[in-house]
Amino acid sequence: MRPLRIGTGTVKALAAAAVVFVAVLPAQPAYAATTNFYVDPVNGSDSNSGTSPATAFRTITAAKAAVRTVNANMSDDIVVNLRGGTYSLTSPISFGTGDSGTNGHTVVYQAYNGETPVISGGKAITGWTAAANGEYKASVGSLDFRQLYVNGVRATRARYPDVGSDFQLQGSDKNNKLLKVLSSQVSNWDHLNQVELMLETQWGESYLRLKSINTGGGTADVSIQDHEAGILFPRPFPVLSDGSPLHFENAHEFLNEPGEFYVDTAAQTVYYKPRPGEDMSTAGVQAPTAQTLFDIKGTSLDSPAHDLRFSGITFTQTTWTEATNNGYLNGQGGLYNLSADTSNHQYVGRPPAGVQASYADRLSFTGDTFTQMGATALDLHHGVHDSSVTGNLIYDISGNGIMVGKFSDPTVEMHTVYNPPSSPAGEDAREVVKNVTVKNNLITRIGEDYTGTAGIDAGFVNSTTIDHNDISDAPWAAISLGWGWQSAANAEGNNSVSYNRIGNVMNRLCDSAGIYHLSNDPGTVVNGNYIHDVLRTPAACGSAVAGLYTDEGSDNMTLSNNVLSRTDGFINQNRNGTHVTLTNNTTSGDSVIKASGLEPAYQGLAAKLNLAYNKPTSASSVYGSGTPAANANDNNGSTGWSPTGNDSSAWWQVDLGQAHQLGQFSLTTRQDLDQSETRGHFEVRASNDPSFATYTVIGRQTDNLPLAATLTGDIDVRQKFRYVRVAKTDGAYFYIADFGVQQAGGALEDATGTPNTNPSTYYTIKNVNSGQLMDVSGGSTADGASVIQWPGNGGANQQWSIVPVSGQLFRIVNRNSGKVLDFGWASHWRGTAVQQYGYNGGSNQLWYFEPVSGGYVIRNFESRQVLEVGGGSTANGAAISQYMSLNQSNQAWTIQ
Repeated sequence: MRPLRIGTGTVKALAAAAVVFVAVLPAQPAYAATTNFYVDPVNGSDSNSGTSPATAFRTITAAKAAVRTVNANMSDDIVVNLRGGTYSLTSPISFGTGDSGTNGHTVVYQAYNGETPVISGGKAITGWTAAANGEYKASVGSLDFRQLYVNGVRATRARYPDVGSDFQLQGSDKNNKLLKVLSSQVSNWDHLNQVELMLETQWGESYLRLKSINTGGGTADVSIQDHEAGILFPRPFPVLSDGSPLHFENAHEFLNEPGEFYVDTAAQTVYYKPRPGEDMSTAGVQAPTAQTLFDIKGTSLDSPAHDLRFSGITFTQTTWTEATNNGYLNGQGGLYNLSADTSNHQYVGRPPAGVQASYADRLSFTGDTFTQMGATALDLHHGVHDSSVTGNLIYDISGNGIMVGKFSDPTVEMHTVYNPPSSPAGEDAREVVKNVTVKNNLITRIGEDYTGTAGIDAGFVNSTTIDHNDISDAPWAAISLGWGWQSAANAEGNNSVSYNRIGNVMNRLCDSAGIYHLSNDPGTVVNGNYIHDVLRTPAACGSAVAGLYTDEGSDNMTLSNNVLSRTDGFINQNRNGTHVTLTNNTTSGDSVIKASGLEPAYQGLAAKLNLAYNKPTSASSVYGSGTPAANANDNNGSTGWSPTGNDSSAWWQVDLGQAHQLGQFSLTTRQDLDQSETRGHFEVRASNDPSFATYTVIGRQTDNLPLAATLTGDIDVRQKFRYVRVAKTDGAYFYIADFGVQQAGGALEDATGTPNTNPSTYYTIKNVNSGQLMDVSGGSTADGASVIQWPGNGGANQQWSIVPVSGQLFRIVNRNSGKVLDFGWASHWRGTAVQQYGYNGGSNQLWYFEPVSGGYVIRNFESRQVLEVGGGSTANGAAISQYMSLNQSNQAWTIQ
């Protein structure tokens, strides 16, 4: 890209999960310590001595004070043992130079004996009463928040249109600082100056507070608050393009779906519409209140905090209200604009983190959990050295997972070379984050609110290792390394981004990759990574969506032995230097795939988020005692389930125990033998009927995956399901090494609507906007013939049968030609014209129907885009194409 430019119920659930899976976490080393302190948030007292479980302190602050009395001349480690329970904070606990280890020893804050200490910035919201329209309400006083968690599951801030659809920017008037949208999509909503327009432009999103709306004519002029307008309209990058996706947030009028909430700050009341099964008299509801939980900061570079370890702790429920107070425009990677001009001079601020560190040496975060954060989870900001972030679980995060290193100070233009002590002149070179290891972390479901953020976002770092991480379900890059857009020498160098396993990323935005890099970075290697399932999504712009991306100034580095499988683009290079070496990067390679991701001691982390882990299983058949159905969800890729060799309708399924909203599935293929027939032609299905008499297809694979590969897919069906089945569709032999599925959050909607049609009957398909029919141009019977709209004439080329294929997937067959609706080459590009083609079972030939007012939206399973008449044309012969869902009548169809 070129900008040259936690309620009680929640806590119990977290604690229970950690206790259940403690056996699969990496074993923590035993530390013989001359001094142990104990903290018990339930039964402790700060008037106790804190020297035994029976005399535990109640707060971490008291333990920290006790450490200061004995750490001046340590002869061994000091361990602060945190008992299980919730440590509620409204402001951060600070750790400074005086809290550090001495004489080469470490002060350790760790979970006691496998228990789960939860450091929470959340506040319980209670006293819910019924309100209108199926809503419930509760008093929140002066509290304002942008996230809400009900029974541990993230709710959706009320928005319009609902999740799964967007509006589109119709134009902009930079001189008058106006955005243009369709008049039919806006109104002068109550509390208009608190309503936000969320706009996605290439690689960055913006939350823009509204000022006024003028709805004269077909388009409406929307003005935004002065602060945002002073950045958005002058700023050349990311480009303010017509057609950019947008939606509106934060009006009571938008609260219409189960799982949505709205905070009325004037009435000091929160409104929420419960999901099915949620009882607001017993639900645990939490709103975040604290911005940071632990703040680790030394006095100076000469007097850093040091020799501190944090292990086995859960950090959760932080807030950040910058967008509410000032709007928010993402310059890149979550660094938000403070100002910008037409020459692309941009100044940025940095979001806060739940746990943050600066001026600190020899820090260690091991086996911790970071979840439900309002901005970044963990940030090693500046002046951090010789530290490690290892074996942590990071999920359900509003912004970046981990940030490392300096990007741009707020007073320094973001394209400036950073290379102390020469630039800025006189700055101490120790400001550069150096010798930091970020390794064996599982990071998923980041960017939940701020879509242009990364699993790991590193800036000007040196000798930093980002290896063996498992990163998935991210709207932008998994790993972003570098800053400045500079070919000149800078602080970057000798970094490693290697052996990471990355899948289902770039699942919203564009102009990035699984691994993205900026600026001259001598000695850096990007090696042995497995990057898969990086596919262009309906909202993405036309810029790169790639496996690897070396952007402006990238030079003096090597990209080698990476496997990039099922990626929209392979390696994208933009304005690189002449010394970027590309060696042996391929689309397959089982040795690389097997070596990637979490190392054996840390692979148990995946079980913690896998709803299917060790749940009851069944199968169509079992080959033998060595391949039972239970082997496919045991979190062990070296075992697996196999049906009998003559099972021509093989399936395996798992009972999740209760219905969950699902966000991502992951299926790992056989590791020990090359049996290509087992790696393709299967479906992932979800149902609330254990017999699967009815079901919804949530994943599908036709061609064969590479040897040892994993298929990771985003699940966008907003329903709850209890049972998940994987079924072979071609009658061939099957084998599943491991299967997992993760929880999602957000609002729910009604089930996908199956049209009431007979497969042996022919129908016309009419566009709601134009009133014209879907027609194969000229009555052609040829493969590739165009499909257009045309006035009804009774011709067989305007008649279609709707034939069920699997679950709620259909093929749509022309009566005249016998061929089906199809997008050539399984295109994921917006605007691709629909055609007819001979049926081959490809996902680009399968469709599902979503009921809308007056008809159906017809969505393609491969691209997840919907059929429309481009531009809302009413002309005879206008092409029918695929496009992102826009909640418009030119995308609605009736079946007659």
